[in-house]
Amino acid sequence: MEVVAYNVYDLKFLSSKDISYNPALGTGQIQIRDIHYVELQQRTAWEFCQLLDRKYLHSTRRSFQQWLALAKRNAWIKADD
Repeated sequence: MEVVAYNVYDLKFLSSKDISYNPALGTGQIQIRDIHYVELQQRTAWEFCQLLDRKYLHSTRRSFQQWLALAKRNAWIKADD
Protein backbone atom coordinates (compact mmCIF):
# COMPACT_ATOMS: atom_id res chain seq x y z
CA MET A 1 0.00 0.00 0.00
CA GLU A 2 1.22 3.49 -0.82
CA VAL A 3 -0.10 6.78 0.57
CA VAL A 4 -0.44 9.18 -2.34
CA ALA A 5 -2.22 12.11 -0.68
CA TYR A 6 -3.38 13.34 2.69
CA ASN A 7 -4.93 16.38 4.36
CA VAL A 8 -4.48 17.59 7.91
CA TYR A 9 -6.90 19.93 9.67
CA ASP A 10 -6.87 21.58 13.06
CA LEU A 11 -10.31 20.78 14.48
CA LYS A 12 -10.77 24.25 15.92
CA PHE A 13 -10.59 25.73 12.41
CA LEU A 14 -13.36 23.58 10.87
CA SER A 15 -16.38 25.69 10.01
CA SER A 16 -19.42 25.61 12.24
CA LYS A 17 -21.53 23.94 9.55
CA ASP A 18 -19.02 21.09 9.21
CA ILE A 19 -19.14 20.13 12.91
CA SER A 20 -22.16 18.61 14.58
CA TYR A 21 -22.89 16.99 17.89
CA ASN A 22 -24.76 13.70 17.50
CA PRO A 23 -26.21 12.46 20.83
CA ALA A 24 -26.38 8.93 19.39
CA LEU A 25 -22.57 8.81 19.35
CA GLY A 26 -22.34 9.29 23.12
CA THR A 27 -21.44 12.13 25.44
CA GLY A 28 -18.60 14.28 24.18
CA GLN A 29 -18.52 12.89 20.63
CA ILE A 30 -18.58 15.24 17.66
CA GLN A 31 -19.21 14.41 14.03
CA ILE A 32 -17.58 15.92 10.95
CA ARG A 33 -20.04 16.31 8.08
CA ASP A 34 -17.67 15.29 5.27
CA ILE A 35 -13.98 15.46 6.07
CA HIS A 36 -13.10 15.56 2.34
CA TYR A 37 -15.05 18.78 1.77
CA VAL A 38 -14.64 21.11 4.73
CA GLU A 39 -14.39 24.85 5.01
CA LEU A 40 -11.99 26.50 7.41
CA GLN A 41 -12.76 29.36 9.76
CA GLN A 42 -10.15 31.07 11.91
CA ARG A 43 -11.01 30.97 15.63
CA THR A 44 -9.29 30.69 18.97
CA ALA A 45 -9.38 27.61 21.17
CA TRP A 46 -11.78 29.46 23.50
CA GLU A 47 -14.13 30.26 20.60
CA PHE A 48 -14.00 26.60 19.56
CA CYS A 49 -14.97 25.49 23.08
CA GLN A 50 -17.88 27.93 23.03
CA LEU A 51 -18.98 26.58 19.64
CA LEU A 52 -18.95 23.00 20.94
CA ASP A 53 -20.95 24.02 24.01
CA ARG A 54 -23.58 25.76 21.86
CA LYS A 55 -23.87 22.75 19.54
CA TYR A 56 -24.24 20.39 22.49
CA LEU A 57 -26.97 22.50 24.08
CA HIS A 58 -28.83 22.87 20.79
CA SER A 59 -28.68 19.19 19.82
CA THR A 60 -29.69 17.79 23.20
CA ARG A 61 -32.21 20.50 24.06
CA ARG A 62 -30.73 20.76 27.54
CA SER A 63 -30.65 23.85 29.64
CA PHE A 64 -27.45 25.61 30.58
CA GLN A 65 -27.89 24.39 34.16
CA GLN A 66 -28.10 20.75 32.99
CA TRP A 67 -24.96 21.27 30.90
CA LEU A 68 -23.16 22.88 33.85
CA ALA A 69 -24.00 19.95 36.14
CA LEU A 70 -22.75 17.48 33.52
CA ALA A 71 -19.57 19.50 32.93
CA LYS A 72 -18.79 19.59 36.65
CA ARG A 73 -19.55 15.89 37.08
CA ASN A 74 -17.18 14.99 34.23
CA ALA A 75 -14.52 17.53 35.30
CA TRP A 76 -14.75 19.40 31.98
CA ILE A 77 -14.49 22.67 33.87
CA LYS A 78 -12.97 23.73 37.15
CA ALA A 79 -15.35 24.69 39.89
CA ASP A 80 -14.49 27.74 42.00
CA ASP A 81 -14.65 26.20 45.45
